[in-house]
Amino acid sequence: MAARVAGRETDVSRFVGHGRAEVTDPAELISVDEHLQGVLDLLPTPEPIELRLTDALGLVLAERVTSRVTVPAFANSAMDGYAIVAADVAPATVEQPVTLAVTGEVLAGGEQRPAVSSGTAVRIMTGAPMPPGADAVVPVETTSGGQGRVAIHRAVDAGANVRQPGEDLTPGQPLVAAGRRVTPADVGLLAAAGVSRVTCLPQPRVVVVVSGDELVRAEDEPGPGRIRDANGPMLAAMIRQTGALPFSAGIVPDDRKALMYAFDTNLGHADLFVCTGGASAGTHDLLPDVIGALGEVTSTKVAMKPGMPQIRGRIGATPVIGLPGNPVSSFVSFEVFVRPALRHLQGRRDVARPSVLATATEPLRSSPGKRTYLRVRLAREQGRWLATPTGAQGSHVITSIARADGLAVIGEDATEVAEGGEVRVQLLVD
Repeated sequence: MAARVAGRETDVSRFVGHGRAEVTDPAELISVDEHLQGVLDLLPTPEPIELRLTDALGLVLAERVTSRVTVPAFANSAMDGYAIVAADVAPATVEQPVTLAVTGEVLAGGEQRPAVSSGTAVRIMTGAPMPPGADAVVPVETTSGGQGRVAIHRAVDAGANVRQPGEDLTPGQPLVAAGRRVTPADVGLLAAAGVSRVTCLPQPRVVVVVSGDELVRAEDEPGPGRIRDANGPMLAAMIRQTGALPFSAGIVPDDRKALMYAFDTNLGHADLFVCTGGASAGTHDLLPDVIGALGEVTSTKVAMKPGMPQIRGRIGATPVIGLPGNPVSSFVSFEVFVRPALRHLQGRRDVARPSVLATATEPLRSSPGKRTYLRVRLAREQGRWLATPTGAQGSHVITSIARADGLAVIGEDATEVAEGGEVRVQLLVD
């Protein structure tokens, strides 16, 4: 009896000699949205961890953080100048300054705080605590002299240039909400509040499994019939760009035992497997069978171009996403399925890339019944975006993605966007 995995029979012969568009029954296809939902349904609920504040940048907070302290903790000077009694300098003008005796100096972090009384001033530095008796600071720029006596050329009100206690933070004040990605400004705020550790959702650990007998490393010289692996380094870079941690299982040959070994030895440190190659209909495309033997798998055809053959599954509690082997198909499939999955694992709400509405500078053609992703460059002209294809759109043409600013998305119900027509472009930058 033929062994089966969800979506296909594993030991039947493949129909070869025709393009996929000729032999694929539209009834076999599932929508992009259906496959994406299937991927998201596989994902576990991430467990929060406590990290040092400096390691939390870019991560999503799992708990709200509130202040336990008062900031500033004490009244201090907002600038370099002189601490004075404001009433003393009320009559001061540029032509007729008020002269005061300088009785001391207060430095930021200094412990000495000479008192100020009527008729006297104390030199003070930015951030230094206000000396007893003073109620204002005059900036050094509005004074002259300063050696024993200082002339004040401008009146100030009580409280001028003084940072009051609690002006920034008070105990119980909310600082950063749960669900927010930690920014550099948040790090500064939390550090000022004395917060050194936070609870957040960790970076997902993603193991990249690249399979194919024809592949060699980028630094190796390919022999006859062999090519350098572009997908492994590319996917690792995309994973890192998305805020996750990539790990490589190396280049795995098209061998059942080798694939099982790659999964087994990496299972302990993988929150997600991303595989490329072995997902199509060739006799050596073993990935669905291996995943099915180790766990559960769905091998499917998605109504999209490029990237029709897709795999999703689970080994133990670890989700597996299988992408096609052609570089463009792998790249586009990552953008459509893997990036949202990784952002979901990170607790992010912005799981989709931003998009813009652009005008096509030439006709954009699509396959009937499929959602098509065309690589385009964007230009801004007279208040509108213009989208121009980056050249040949074959799924093997890696230069087309290196030159692209975005993916022009043509829906399943359209076969063409005419020159001058509008098309939605999913940006390849955040």
